[in-house]
Amino acid sequence: MSDTTELTYEQKVEKLDEILTRLDNSETPIDKLAEDVKEGARLIKELDKKLKQVETEVLDAFKELDNV
Repeated sequence: MSDTTELTYEQKVEKLDEILTRLDNSETPIDKLAEDVKEGARLIKELDKKLKQVETEVLDAFKELDNV
């Protein structure tokens, strides 16, 4: 499993897309299947967390504008 903490959001999406494409095309060797699924799940969690963080920041920015 690789470390994805330093990747940008877009790089994580690309990596997840690569994993999903391999899985969809049955290109993942059986010995690597569990690893790919776990990495995909971890990427999904990281991406979801980032989206929620950005959503909160954007909503807070709009609230600040309403108070101007």
